[in-house]
Amino acid sequence: MKRLCLFAGYSPENRVDDYVIHYLKELSKFADVYYQAANHANEEELQKLDAVTQGRWAQAHEKYDFGSWQKLIFRLGWQEIEKYDAVILANDSNYGPVRDLAEIFNRMDAAGLDAWGITENYGNARHLQSYFLTLSRPVVESPFFRNFFESIAVEESKQKICEKYEIGFSKLLAENGFSFASLIDRSVLDIPFGADISTYQNTLLQKGSPFLKRKVFSSRNFASEDLAQTRALLEELKYPLDWIAPPEALQEPLGEGGLGAAQTQSDAHAKDAADFQAQVGSPPATPLSIRAVVKRMLWPLYRPFKLRVVDRLAGIEHRVGHLAERIDTDGRDLRSDVGSLRRDFSELRSSTDGLPSFFVDVRAQVSGLAQGSRDTAAQIAALQAQMTALSRNSTDAVARLSDVQTSVAELHGHLDWVQRDILIALMSNIDLDSLKGFKCVTDYPVAYDSPDHIHPVGTVLDHTRHPRFIRACEDYFAGSGKQLSFLDLGCSAGGMVLDAVLRGHIGVGLEGSDISRLQQRAEWRLLRDSLFTCDVTRPFALGRGEIETFKFDVISAWEVLEHLTAEGVEGLFANLARHTRPGSIFACSISQVDGGFTEDGTPLHQTLEPLPWWQERAAKHGFDVLESQAFLPLDFARGNGNSSVYYRPAHSYQEKEGDCFLVVFQRR
Repeated sequence: MKRLCLFAGYSPENRVDDYVIHYLKELSKFADVYYQAANHANEEELQKLDAVTQGRWAQAHEKYDFGSWQKLIFRLGWQEIEKYDAVILANDSNYGPVRDLAEIFNRMDAAGLDAWGITENYGNARHLQSYFLTLSRPVVESPFFRNFFESIAVEESKQKICEKYEIGFSKLLAENGFSFASLIDRSVLDIPFGADISTYQNTLLQKGSPFLKRKVFSSRNFASEDLAQTRALLEELKYPLDWIAPPEALQEPLGEGGLGAAQTQSDAHAKDAADFQAQVGSPPATPLSIRAVVKRMLWPLYRPFKLRVVDRLAGIEHRVGHLAERIDTDGRDLRSDVGSLRRDFSELRSSTDGLPSFFVDVRAQVSGLAQGSRDTAAQIAALQAQMTALSRNSTDAVARLSDVQTSVAELHGHLDWVQRDILIALMSNIDLDSLKGFKCVTDYPVAYDSPDHIHPVGTVLDHTRHPRFIRACEDYFAGSGKQLSFLDLGCSAGGMVLDAVLRGHIGVGLEGSDISRLQQRAEWRLLRDSLFTCDVTRPFALGRGEIETFKFDVISAWEVLEHLTAEGVEGLFANLARHTRPGSIFACSISQVDGGFTEDGTPLHQTLEPLPWWQERAAKHGFDVLESQAFLPLDFARGNGNSSVYYRPAHSYQEKEGDCFLVVFQRR
């Protein structure tokens, strides 16, 4: 059986530990192993893995193990993954293997399962623990598997990762009708239903598990069983104990102050007991009653309580009594003052009985006026609320009207382009059948590891059209008097290819993502024999009929090169050299601005270098900058600030001088 192992590593110290090398060495006996660390690591550390892996990389990210497996899948490509009979997903959270894996693989392969692991937990759902999973070809080739790993994203917590991906993956296996089980039959073990089975490390080792969770030794209170027995079992299994933390490092501390504090506390308790014995006057030899024994036992606890609470309560009681006496004295004086006040108030009331009755009328009028004012204020507040709502609605209406006007203008523009396209096609009598016969041969049909495929924004939204560029090329090659051939890289919806075809030329487009093809967006329905997907940084061959590698007159790439890695740029120019002849041109716009970042922090514009850097890469593959003035800035499809009905002007990077390079290279 041909197996592939995708191994996820993580080291906060940015190193490769000996137990990991041992683990990968054993796995390499049964599978092609590829390693991806979720931390930075220098080349010297990674070289430790050269003898036990087919490939090893390190890149810090926050998607945990599932993110590392995702990166390996995208790096290898789905076509390569699906060549294997089984895929193993493993990580470095375990010591081991402590026993031969051959017997385990033979036993589980014979079971005929679609997926299996070493252990399973129940929790809120039955699921295989993801530290070691083996998946059969039917699982790997299923749509749910691809969708699952292409959707791995940064989550808010490790708990969320576990719920969404570890538990979620087993749920998806069950929902899609795949069988799965664990090597260790949990149902026959005396382990609580909701407990983490990994914490019962001795039971697992005795039942045949080849692995031991590192947290058993590295995390306090994780293990549910005796650690001394664990070390004895590992020693019996001849696993190197040097790789494991000594048990002394995991003993619970005695508390703040260590042994000295503990001894002091013990001496204090002894003195308290002696003081208590002196107070009760009990000679040591006299048998104590149960009450006396209890009092002796409780005295060390009661003494601080008495000092801190009982004595303090007695003091409070004394102060409260003193305060009560003062209150009684002051109360008598207060009652005398109140009596005098009552007499004065009675005299005042007698004097007011003779006031004119009009004061009563005034009071009534004032009351009515106050009520009217309150009603008026309420009406004003209601009116203000209505005016605010009306203003807000007016603002929303203006914004919606502006959007409608923009949409109408864009619609009119689209209709105008479509009408002209139809008229040109009819008047030019273009035969689309004559454009057939092209084929794209490559082992990399999609740029799976490209951020622009993982987060396909441009390929979903862009549709660049610019017939002026086609006419500029016709003027440049005017002396040839022949039909020209165009290849547009990163063609998205295929607009530039259509512009070439409508002028009577050969047009072909390559796109790194397959989103537009799957959606049959824009020109993919019309030019289905001229548009292809492939990773333009990896080897490919565009052929036609008996011609294995077609040579194009013009190749273009509009704001594509900055999306490639430096290594990918080298691969691109190598492909350009194979598909051009001396005199062919490569026209491109190269952005120099920040293009944003993906959810995991990967920049969409991965290479932002000065123009001499690009010229040097081009020259290595036989391309020099065309010094001719045949192409003006407005001839370029993008990168010059041109507005287009098919994309927003802001998407054409040219806000200020230097934002974008406009370059035409010519093949020597």
